[in-house]
Amino acid sequence: MAEPNEENVDRVQPPSRHLGDDRSLLSHQAVLRQRALRNSGNDDVNARALADYFGRMHLETGNDDLNSFSDEDYEYIVNGSNLNGWSVAEVMDGTPPASRSLHAAAILNDVFYCFGGYDGASRVNTFHAFSFAEKRWSPVLPSANSAGPPNPRDRHVAVAFGNSFYVHGGFNGTNRVSDFWLFDLSSMCWNEVVVLDGRPPSPRHSHSAVVHGHSLYVYGGYDGSYKSDLHQFDFNTSRWSLVPTTGRRPRARYRATTVVHKNYIILYGGHDGTRHLSDTHIFDIENRVWSPLVTEGSIVPRDSHIAVAHSSSMYIFGGSSGSAMNDLFELQLPSNFSLPARWRQIKSSGMNEPLARFCHVGVVYNEALFIFGGYDGSTRLNDFLRFDFSVYDMSFEVPSSTLVSEFRALVDNESLSDVTFIVEGTPVYAHKLFLMRCCYFQALILGAMKESNMKTIRIEQVSHPTFLKILEYLYTDQLRIHLDCAMELFEAADLFSIPRLKTMCEKRMLQSINVENAAAVFYGADLYSATALREKAKKFILSHFELISKTSSFEEMGRSNIDLVFELLQNR
Repeated sequence: MAEPNEENVDRVQPPSRHLGDDRSLLSHQAVLRQRALRNSGNDDVNARALADYFGRMHLETGNDDLNSFSDEDYEYIVNGSNLNGWSVAEVMDGTPPASRSLHAAAILNDVFYCFGGYDGASRVNTFHAFSFAEKRWSPVLPSANSAGPPNPRDRHVAVAFGNSFYVHGGFNGTNRVSDFWLFDLSSMCWNEVVVLDGRPPSPRHSHSAVVHGHSLYVYGGYDGSYKSDLHQFDFNTSRWSLVPTTGRRPRARYRATTVVHKNYIILYGGHDGTRHLSDTHIFDIENRVWSPLVTEGSIVPRDSHIAVAHSSSMYIFGGSSGSAMNDLFELQLPSNFSLPARWRQIKSSGMNEPLARFCHVGVVYNEALFIFGGYDGSTRLNDFLRFDFSVYDMSFEVPSSTLVSEFRALVDNESLSDVTFIVEGTPVYAHKLFLMRCCYFQALILGAMKESNMKTIRIEQVSHPTFLKILEYLYTDQLRIHLDCAMELFEAADLFSIPRLKTMCEKRMLQSINVENAAAVFYGADLYSATALREKAKKFILSHFELISKTSSFEEMGRSNIDLVFELLQNR
């Protein structure tokens, strides 16, 4: 199999929120609240107050965007800001490493260490450190009696254990390698790790590695084929071993990530040579059992991302799905892995939002995620970014509103109903509060007509299904309008004087106008004085007159109203 390219040729260039100031909605809510408090007497008093209120709000007009204002939007408007955990990491001194991708990093003794990678021209073996205490970048220079350093490489892995920084495997530009190096911070020396027993992993790159207890675990990668094996190196005994596992082993892959959570290794994503992956698996280290992790929510499949564990969650940032990404996801882990984990995207407001990237590195230090470098699809990076978990932990995920669905459930619901309509012999239970949105029902219930004192009112002019749709609109301000009932619903909206619903019906009919039904739409619009729809349907007919004049709907229109035919002929 051919060697995969440095950044994968299936990647393309990376793809390159506006809130209106509608504070009046808040004042509307205050008015409603005040009126409700003032008018806490009998039903008719409440109904009159609400009728006045809704009349002044002009709820029959407005745009087509439903539920466009949310609690989250109001927080943005009032506070003028958003809790955003992203920032550029503070650097007080030193020069950061040159731009690179496919490098490896780890934290040891409050210092971020970064080794190797690809700078766009060649693989490198430079070694750099960032001291969090001093906020300072510096090159790591070995002592005079040091061996090595490791050959230039990319797609390797790095971990920290004891007082040493370890590097394993990778690709040196010609071959996949399996050498295993350590840099001892006590002696400032590079040395190849002395293996006393066992067989090391095959030469490979794009694998993943974690440390648990006194062992290094290496998973997957590419050695000429895609791998799903798991190897263990015991630092105490200097012994490699292939871990015997049971359960459902993940499919072979490279460029996946692994993190440790308690006594488990969590594997996510990668590429299997055919497609990007988004599956999640857990490995029980004690019992040596693989199992798929059931998750709720969704995340775009990817490889070449970073993953870190923090608190009771795993976080995924960036990666490639064919193009570079800059999204941040949290996988909220359950206390018991027999329960599902939950994906949640952490959205930022745009301030200090990271560039899209893949083949970068990420580590956690002092309640923050630090990201360095990577590749955005055209340029290698050397920016150093910080995501503050403590800021993110101060935010709350507000559940979606259930107001509309709860109001919809009250349609034809006898609970708390204070008026009943009889439509086509069937009782329909309603609530005067919602009916006050419609001037027809205001007059019917609050006026001097005999119906104002009746608990049961007979409606003769519309069908039972159509009347239920009228109520649903009055209760929720929303309605899914099917084409086959749009004209009948338009007639009912005209009868009950609901102009916004009429316009919604007109729009639905116009969206589906065609040669076969254009004449019927034109006739109905004329019959019920839908002026805008009438003109648009007329224009459509005139543009396709030769075809439409031969349809059955055109013939029917002529039999019903010959004047419409003459009008069309005169305007040709």
